[in-house]
Amino acid sequence: MAQTAGKRTAQAEKPKGGKIALIVALAVVVILIGGYLILCAAAGSGTFLPNTTVAGIDLGGQTQEQALDTLKTQLPDRLSQLSVPFVCEGQEFTIPGIDATVDDQAMESTLQEALDQQSGSFFTRGAQYLGAITGGTHYSVPVTLKDTPAVVSEAVKKYAAPEAQTTWEVSGDQLVFHKGVTGRTIDVNALTDAAAERFTQLLNDSSTENTPLETQVTTAPPLDPDFDAIQKEVTVEAADAYLDKSTKQIVPSVTGVSLDTAAAKSALDSAAEGSDVSVPLTKTEPEMTTADLEANLFKDVLGQSSTRTAGGSSRWHNVDLACQRVNGTILLPGETFSYNAVCGPYSQAGGYQKAGAYISGTTKDTWAGGICQLSSTLYWTTLKANLETVERYCHQFDVGYLPSGMDATVYSNSLDFKFKNDTGYPIKIEASLTKNSNGTRYCNVTIYGTNSTGVYGDPYSVVLSTISPQTKYEPNASIPQGSKPQKDPERTAYTGKKVAVYQRLRDANGNVISETLIHTDTFSHRDAYYFYNPADAALWGIDPSTGLKTLTPVEPTPTPTATPSATPSATPSATPSATPSATPSATPSATPSATPSATPSATPTATPPLEITTTPGPGMLPEDSVPPASEAPAA
Repeated sequence: MAQTAGKRTAQAEKPKGGKIALIVALAVVVILIGGYLILCAAAGSGTFLPNTTVAGIDLGGQTQEQALDTLKTQLPDRLSQLSVPFVCEGQEFTIPGIDATVDDQAMESTLQEALDQQSGSFFTRGAQYLGAITGGTHYSVPVTLKDTPAVVSEAVKKYAAPEAQTTWEVSGDQLVFHKGVTGRTIDVNALTDAAAERFTQLLNDSSTENTPLETQVTTAPPLDPDFDAIQKEVTVEAADAYLDKSTKQIVPSVTGVSLDTAAAKSALDSAAEGSDVSVPLTKTEPEMTTADLEANLFKDVLGQSSTRTAGGSSRWHNVDLACQRVNGTILLPGETFSYNAVCGPYSQAGGYQKAGAYISGTTKDTWAGGICQLSSTLYWTTLKANLETVERYCHQFDVGYLPSGMDATVYSNSLDFKFKNDTGYPIKIEASLTKNSNGTRYCNVTIYGTNSTGVYGDPYSVVLSTISPQTKYEPNASIPQGSKPQKDPERTAYTGKKVAVYQRLRDANGNVISETLIHTDTFSHRDAYYFYNPADAALWGIDPSTGLKTLTPVEPTPTPTATPSATPSATPSATPSATPSATPSATPSATPSATPSATPSATPTATPPLEITTTPGPGMLPEDSVPPASEAPAA
């Protein structure tokens, strides 16, 4: 019984072992299927499989677009390293690879074919991927010759009969063909076709044997010339005449020339062998001929302005230096002038001296002070010339040396004045600082060009509102007591203004064509300041709390310094009796009657009138971009 039970136990365990094996087998199958599915997913779509090559160039993993870029980049280099030899009459010639090409359409067609073949379903791409890893797929691209290679033409000239060749020449405005006749020549078409096939083989299979091609000299009708090559040789692009800025000489214009190759081929085909046939060349004149430019270059004054230039010598030096740098500037059509680029840097190293400029609302000497006089005069002139303004900023204060709103401030590299030559001709700027017989200096700007329309600018401005400056007084102990208040040179008076600037265009007869608001400027006002001795406030009628002269001036009472010294020495005994009787009677009667009546009436005329002038400023910065006092604005 025990043995029987033992057998039963063994028999019961056999199915258990088979079940495990089945499970393992199923697991392996699941793993393989899962791995294959993962491989299918990894293979993806839209990219080339591994080891996919075109003309020997590996494109595996690339998209079609990426592969096309790769071929365009690498194929020309590959071709340049190849060559095809041929033999004619025992002499060997070589066609270089630079005469061969693979056109874009051929590349795109080959790539599309490869992608179509590799674009299976999701479940088949895994198998394709495995096959690509183990073997890969190779594709070829066809090669063509760009034109008839020069070496082939050389062989034709050498071994073909001269009369069998069609030649051509340019005679005036005609292209003249001398058509050849049937005779001894080389079969050029057969040779070039064979050469293209050999290049294709060499490019796609590096093991190709490159033996010389055999070329036969035969008797045949004259071959057509290479019309594309002729067109490239005779075609000339039309080019305008222009002014060379470096030499200031006119570069002549070029007349355009082109050939209708279809008409040329038709004319040659219909011509008899051995005859001449002429085909007209198409001539195209440029928009700007040499004669036009010579006749119109700088013939008109587009705009001219002069502004009175205040000194002293350092400011005149700066304005003159800027004029020298701008003078003679030529702008070709479409070019932009930058004042900072031409006149900078605004520093001692740039050749400038210190002169008055506006810093944080005050006038102080700084490097290149005054150069805004030229930038402003130039801007005013460009408005008259009706040129396009590219960049322009107004000053903080109204400058006074030209109409309000016609100014242009500059500063370092942050504020520039730029304008563009938007005419069809070059323009030239002349700038100078001159002095007349009275010693008055003027900043002068003239812009020459070609006014083909007769239209010119007549800019003007309208003052919309004003703020008058006040005269204010500040106590300063350094001012001698009793002396007149002294003007603060850093704070002179400027009237605040809001100004609208208009561009008025006129035709050649002076008739108004249009009026356009081009900008509105707001100029700050600045009070005039004078320094006075703190003890003299009453003398000048100054209210120290406001700094304004609003009180009645009070003359100081004279101090009786003569009486005490004279009385003891001259009349010792009479002093007591004389002094009481004389002094009370004279002083009270004289002082009240003279002082009150004289002082009010005399003060307005006796007190020297304080000169308050709005002087032409050397230049200013816009209020919203005033630099700290440590910086040096160029104005």
